[in-house]
Amino acid sequence: MQTINVLKKRYVDSVSLMGIPDRVKTLGDITNVEAMMATCANQALLKQLGYELPGDVTANDLVIAVTAPTQDLCDQATELVMNIIDRKDVTDYTSYASLEELAASGETYDLCQISLPGEYAAAEAKKALRMGMDLFIFSDNVSIEEELELKQLGTSMGRLVMGPDAGVAVLGGVALAAGSILKEGPIGIVAASGSGAQEVGCIIEKCGLGVSNLIGTGGRDLYPQIGGITMLEGIRRMEKDPNTKVIVLVSKLADLGVMDKVLTVADNCKKPVVAVFLGSDAKLFEGHKVYGTFSLEACALKAVELAGGNVGDFGMTDEMIEELAEASVSRLSPEKKYFRGLYCGGTFTEEALQYFAAHNQDVKLYSNLSNRYSTKLADSEVSQGHAILDLGAEDFTAKAPHPVFDPGLRLARLRKELEDPQVGVILLDFITGPGVAADPITAFAAECAKHPETVFISTICGSREDPQNVEEKEQLLRKAGVIVVKSNYQSAKLASAMMNALERRETNG
Repeated sequence: MQTINVLKKRYVDSVSLMGIPDRVKTLGDITNVEAMMATCANQALLKQLGYELPGDVTANDLVIAVTAPTQDLCDQATELVMNIIDRKDVTDYTSYASLEELAASGETYDLCQISLPGEYAAAEAKKALRMGMDLFIFSDNVSIEEELELKQLGTSMGRLVMGPDAGVAVLGGVALAAGSILKEGPIGIVAASGSGAQEVGCIIEKCGLGVSNLIGTGGRDLYPQIGGITMLEGIRRMEKDPNTKVIVLVSKLADLGVMDKVLTVADNCKKPVVAVFLGSDAKLFEGHKVYGTFSLEACALKAVELAGGNVGDFGMTDEMIEELAEASVSRLSPEKKYFRGLYCGGTFTEEALQYFAAHNQDVKLYSNLSNRYSTKLADSEVSQGHAILDLGAEDFTAKAPHPVFDPGLRLARLRKELEDPQVGVILLDFITGPGVAADPITAFAAECAKHPETVFISTICGSREDPQNVEEKEQLLRKAGVIVVKSNYQSAKLASAMMNALERRETNG
């Protein structure tokens, strides 16, 4: 049975909506829950799922769609969605209808998180800046011209503008958007990559240290049009922060001129600075004092070392990886000869692609992404050969929410890959935190347990304080026969070794 409820002119931001379906499904035998604004893309998605929308629905309406065996269960699910949206389970909060109402109240705040549709975000951001607040802009679809204007205005007022399209931050111990609840400590992170920054923070925590603050700049901050405004301000703030002893910079490879400017400013810091710009090489760091690293793991471990921590024997040695790869591939039947990586983290996908390109040069690799490391799949819905997919890319999220918020689409893709008798090795990354899916792992562990004939590799990017209970979920995966490693880099190394082993077996018969 399917039900659909439309609340006319009821706007709810995407941050508030993400994760709601996963919480509601705990009621019981509920097949599907969708809670979303009725944008054109979301209307198309709902129609694909079989829901019939009223003819007068608009992008300003909130839609709650439920599929369950009975009307009673549909009604219960809808009621729970509304209770969560209306915060009926939360008592200690204050609500304002607008920034103007907040200003009139006389109350003051340090930070404003904005997750409005992009066309409205910039105007509200300017208001918040003029009220003396730093900004965390989760909204996307803000023009780069507006981003520059906001960041220049923020700089002139001594305010920090994170975003647009900022996915992760941790400020004063509070995790924003998709961030993990990281342990407090002496290492400050400034990042133009959300999942990359979270990975560095979580590895730091695994080594026994913690993070003072994590500032997300938004993915376009190192574009030449922006010039690294927020990353430079983040460095200045970390330099002044007495709780920060080591500064970490994280980004994918960006504009060389902007990165050189950022590194030059970092050179003048009195505190040590470690940087990773995924895809760069040693030439980028020539002439700079910054400690250059080339993987998220290496960046985190160097920061821990500089902060006086002990990295110990973090993860598996190269010899251990080779032995495990050979042993794992040797138990696969001869027809199983391909690897599939099903990622939800875009930066994790890119880090893996770069590693494979360097260490699997005789292996043809396919991907749904257009990049210099792999061949683009003719159809993202159909894998071939050794393939690595970013399930958070637009060709998938145009049809369903991002997999960190709703794992359903990735779970369906896992089942589809398992139907292919030639698939022998599957890699899954998981991301936890208070703002993402309430349980992104259990259903995958259950699916993996049904297929002992397949090798599974996974890593969890999450903090011990995250509500998903990372330690419990790690054990759940291991009981299902999944190989769980400590970082995305190590999962890529293990998958790389297995691909090479599969190719050797195929060549040698």
